[in-house]
Amino acid sequence: MAAAPVRHSPNVLFNLAGVVLIVGGIGLTLYGFADILRVMDGFDPFRGDGPPVAVADGAALIFWGIIIFTIGRYFWRGARRRGARDRFGRLLIIVGYLLVGAGLDAGAHAGVQLWNSRTDDGMQSAVLHALLMFLLWAVPGGVLATIGFRLADEVALATAEANAGL
Repeated sequence: MAAAPVRHSPNVLFNLAGVVLIVGGIGLTLYGFADILRVMDGFDPFRGDGPPVAVADGAALIFWGIIIFTIGRYFWRGARRRGARDRFGRLLIIVGYLLVGAGLDAGAHAGVQLWNSRTDDGMQSAVLHALLMFLLWAVPGGVLATIGFRLADEVALATAEANAGL
């Protein structure tokens, strides 16, 4: 008869860190939505200006909330796992998600220039700048997370998709 795999008891510190990050991520996401609604409530579209820059701050809060929530889920899922390979893989996943978050934050704040651009060249420059800021952070983050997924035998718990709609 084959030996049954040993099921380890969960690491309480990983569970605790996971719960704190999950709850904090949900709270930050909700605060970001509320902040955007608050800013847009006081916005007058007939004035002729674009939406306020504070909208990008609210969007960045939403991005960070989702990323913190996801990192909490990786802590929670890793509470039962053991071994240096799994821990190193989770570390790479977390660093990868943090880099992707930095890319989303930088891209959202660089995208604010689109609202202030009045010419086609200015808009094209703003789009290129926002795209480069995102890619500068997100590509290395995606590579690190992919390596971490393989090492920890994990799957991506958060994915994003974009469509330029041109």
